[in-house]
Amino acid sequence: MFAVAVLTTAGFGWYSSSSGRPLTTTGHLPLAPAGTPGFEQSIPPSALTIPAPSVPPSVSPPPASRKPPKSATPKAAPKGDCALPAYPTAGCTGVPAGWSPQKTVQGDLTVTKAGTVISDHLVTGTILVKAADVTIRRSRIYGGVDNFLADRIYGHLTIEDTEVVNKPGESVSSNEQYAFGVADYTCRRCKVVNRIEGWRIGANSFAGAGKVVIEDSYAQLAVPDGMCESVDPHGDGIQGYGAPTAVIRHNTIDQRRDDCPTSPIFIPDQDNAGGTIEDNVLAGGGYALRLTGGSFPSVTGNKIVKGSPVYGPVEVDCAKVGEWADNAVVTYDFDRGVVLKETKKLQDCG
Repeated sequence: MFAVAVLTTAGFGWYSSSSGRPLTTTGHLPLAPAGTPGFEQSIPPSALTIPAPSVPPSVSPPPASRKPPKSATPKAAPKGDCALPAYPTAGCTGVPAGWSPQKTVQGDLTVTKAGTVISDHLVTGTILVKAADVTIRRSRIYGGVDNFLADRIYGHLTIEDTEVVNKPGESVSSNEQYAFGVADYTCRRCKVVNRIEGWRIGANSFAGAGKVVIEDSYAQLAVPDGMCESVDPHGDGIQGYGAPTAVIRHNTIDQRRDDCPTSPIFIPDQDNAGGTIEDNVLAGGGYALRLTGGSFPSVTGNKIVKGSPVYGPVEVDCAKVGEWADNAVVTYDFDRGVVLKETKKLQDCG
């Protein structure tokens, strides 16, 4: 086994050549000189797999006056239909109410048989997908789901009604790894609770990469108290880095409990293909919606919760957007998943 260097959202780390799993992670890297965004000069790009970009100086922790009260878990609305005009909540994503596992796996679960269906599992580690056409349904996971292993994407992965949540007794996780990733997967009615990173989209230059669909899903992101001062992880709800085309549709991403955020949706100018961004509710972040890399045929119907981003609702390169319509700043009821009032139309993506 050998290891290669990567950048994670938190900084510099290592991936095992045999598993693709991170071995260690250190502190956040400084920004590189002009011409090498997101990299230290001492690390050659050829040594990297799917590094996460450093956050520009314009995105810093929100002032203390903007910090909402922290709670261990979101209040779950009654399980039901979250279709528009409603939006996903903790109650209509993840495993159903009253759920109990049919099988418990202690530690990681590695899937090596094509076409495997995993249902009603409790996995205390990470599900490592090393086969094509795998389906994961109605499962609770404490680690995450990863299909980028040993420099290869194991695609056509489908994840439904599945959640990545904290271990019992752990209110906010210090795990800096993404909950779901990385390419050629669909995540539908998925849930992430009190994690630093939600979904990762990337590895477009590796074998097996393909389109990602994230829809009808919910995330409440959070960082443990004091971690921003010591590690500064710069979490994201959905982050693209070297990413294939994505469809990000009808999700609720709440990053208000992250004191050093990047963005609920962050697809920067870092070799990303772009994609379709429709009907999402976004809260928190430096900017709630950051789209500066790739091509975006449709950015429509997105709602930014009033007063929640530090600097503004959007940071978007208009030249890369096809249709821009029905995006707005709103007040929002997170428990019921409903927009209370539209306070400002975002007529211009700039």
